[in-house]
Amino acid sequence: MGTVLKTVGLKGEIKVRPLTDNPERFEPGGRIWFEGEPHPYVIETVRPHKECLVISLEGVGSIEDVERFRDRDMYVPEGEVPPLPEGEYYHYQILGLPVYTHSGRLVGKVTDIMTAGEKDVYEVTDSGGREYMIPVTHESVDVIDVEGGRITLFPLPGYIEE
Repeated sequence: MGTVLKTVGLKGEIKVRPLTDNPERFEPGGRIWFEGEPHPYVIETVRPHKECLVISLEGVGSIEDVERFRDRDMYVPEGEVPPLPEGEYYHYQILGLPVYTHSGRLVGKVTDIMTAGEKDVYEVTDSGGREYMIPVTHESVDVIDVEGGRITLFPLPGYIEE
């Protein structure tokens, strides 16, 4: 959902780089978890700062209280993630999925997702470290099967052979 970049001021605020397409996740009253922490925290205030957010948390009021969050990821449990419309996926559902050709040849795994205009582009890395950039279009991606744990590509002659 986001990464804590640094502390802000002396009253326990944190600067966060959001990694979510759902900005409502950062609304006051929303619950968030930090990597390695056993319980959630409640967002008290949020304000934009350039391309980031400055957040304060309920019950956390000093720089010493939030210093431990620096460079840590923020998340919400999968059970609290709202469902998306059919054919749309959260990045965490796609990252790590193996990518195959129609003939069943493993191309590699999705290692990164970038946004190019209105479409995503999957970075797929094979076992030898070669990277393929796959635009997520009807011409290149045939099936995204999150439950089955695989993505199948249409043949991409001259780029990815069957």
